[in-house]
Amino acid sequence: MDLNRLKLTLSCLIISGYVITGCTKEEGNSNNSGDKSKITEETRYANMFAKDILEIYYYWNNEISQDLNKLDPEKNSDPITTVEEIRYHDGTNPIDKWTMLTNNMDEFTSSVQGVSTTYGYTPIVYYITADSNDLIAVVAYVSKDSPAEKAGLKRGDIIYQIDGKTLTVDNYMDLYYSSNITLSFAKLNGLEVIPTDKKVSMIAIEMYENPILCDTVYNFNGKKVGYLAYSSFDLTSIPELINICKDFKSEGIKELVLDLRYNGGGYVITENVLASMFAPQTNVTNKDIFEKEDYNDFFTEYYKQEGISTETRFETEYNYNYNDINQHVSTKDANIGLEKIYGIITGNSASASEALLSGLMPYMDIELIGQKSHGKYCTGWMLAAEDAYKTVPPAIKNWGIYVMVSIYKNANDETPCMPNGLTPDLNAEDYPLETYQLGDVNEAMLKVALQRAGKVYPESRSSVTYSPFIDSKVIETPKKTNFGKRIIMPSLSRMPGIE
Repeated sequence: MDLNRLKLTLSCLIISGYVITGCTKEEGNSNNSGDKSKITEETRYANMFAKDILEIYYYWNNEISQDLNKLDPEKNSDPITTVEEIRYHDGTNPIDKWTMLTNNMDEFTSSVQGVSTTYGYTPIVYYITADSNDLIAVVAYVSKDSPAEKAGLKRGDIIYQIDGKTLTVDNYMDLYYSSNITLSFAKLNGLEVIPTDKKVSMIAIEMYENPILCDTVYNFNGKKVGYLAYSSFDLTSIPELINICKDFKSEGIKELVLDLRYNGGGYVITENVLASMFAPQTNVTNKDIFEKEDYNDFFTEYYKQEGISTETRFETEYNYNYNDINQHVSTKDANIGLEKIYGIITGNSASASEALLSGLMPYMDIELIGQKSHGKYCTGWMLAAEDAYKTVPPAIKNWGIYVMVSIYKNANDETPCMPNGLTPDLNAEDYPLETYQLGDVNEAMLKVALQRAGKVYPESRSSVTYSPFIDSKVIETPKKTNFGKRIIMPSLSRMPGIE
């Protein structure tokens, strides 16, 4: 689609009020088949909304242009599934695994922001043996003030029964999605699961899970090294992050262990705030480039004509107003003065986690420890239907879309995690079966980072014996809603088609 036609389309979106199919030219006939009896007013408008957004904002809009006709408002009865099917792929290889349409934007936004109905723990589930359906679940971490914390759960606890029944492939999802649960615990002796007397009951509640899991400072060899374990780039935690960095600064730390092993991403503004406190002060003062966004052809030309920069520079003043969170924060006095970051990463480190480390690489020493990261190299907008139209059809008032709009690059025009993730400089494994909590100097991944920073450990250390099955037989478990999300909050005044 050329620029003039897109401008006409955008004009139609805001002039028509409700979406009128005749306003945007349709080309060709849809091959989509469906039961017309299932085409409700809501479904019809949802198809139109998804097609309009993908045609204009989507990074790979040219590549999927022919597939857009599958979002036929008169034939397609399932626009949510259709968006998932047509998002960009190369043959059977999915390039975009993240664009998604939702019919409950309020719930989606809240969950991304860290509010959900939960027990407040993160279990990792493993097969006991290759030829069995029996499982164990190991608690990776527990959220503060959660039902799990109040019940006494902690990292390393081993769950072997749910409601009196052995944990298996048939019932393990109850660990995540049930409303109340009774858990029985065990210990391991090699591959043998030995029940203990520990048993707890919990009721899931709606709560905010604070992503700041641990922060502390270590002293050794005449130096101070900071540690921050962070599980989500949300908005609520920003003021606390600033205070932590001010404390790090007052302690005089020069190196930081940044533990992102469980961080699946989140908001770009949080990433920018952290970068302004981690980067060298000179680069922040000079407002050097932190990141760049590469948009589709239309947006690249549109921003060029409008004189809108697609670069993000280091700043110290931040304003954000989103989903009832209205804040002004300053990092002016919070730059730590770091010389090096040890980034702890795993396959659960994605999106904003990868972007933060990538954006800092041109300016400072970043050493990566752990496992290859997830490889989420694009950025999305969370757009409600009311953001896209001057007047929203009531039928889709709570619909929205998380749409990939750009690929991020650092100041060297590099995206180090593209296409398959950041590669660690030094391999290390996460062993939640050990009794050491996050922040304990003997915890497996932190120990590797501190050794790299110069801490000397005894030749041997005591540890709970963990079984070798843990390395290779993990079962797929639900991801938090923020996983794989790198979310730019678009300024609606800067978005074409928005008034």
